[in-house]
Amino acid sequence: MAKVVGAGGTPGGLGHFFGGAALSGIGIYLLFSRVVVSAGYGYIGAFGASFSPGGGLAVVMIPFAIGVAMLFGNGKSIAGWGLTGLGLVLTLVEIISTISIHFQPTSLPAFLGMVVMIAGGAGLILRSLADHGEGEG
Repeated sequence: MAKVVGAGGTPGGLGHFFGGAALSGIGIYLLFSRVVVSAGYGYIGAFGASFSPGGGLAVVMIPFAIGVAMLFGNGKSIAGWGLTGLGLVLTLVEIISTISIHFQPTSLPAFLGMVVMIAGGAGLILRSLADHGEGEG
């Protein structure tokens, strides 16, 4: 009968691996649940384009629109594909530049608990990679 191989190709350690993964996963979830991600208006983005309810994003959509128009005229146009790609990249950069990430106020014991869960789970995962052979007691 084939020998059961655990985490990292070593015998044993599956309990440590799954326990560590669960512990780290819960700690990461608790930490991420305290993070607020939002996008706001009024930020100055790349190339001086400013986001406002009036629509400063339209400035970076100009290369995209020109590129699409060129592609409708000639689908093999390298300049058309380049401008379309540039427009998409600029749009993505502008959207990402408006994102604001904040950590909500959290008590020190709660934060330390999250860090201990993440680090302890990572330690258990690393421990599962060690050989748990028959000779160890």
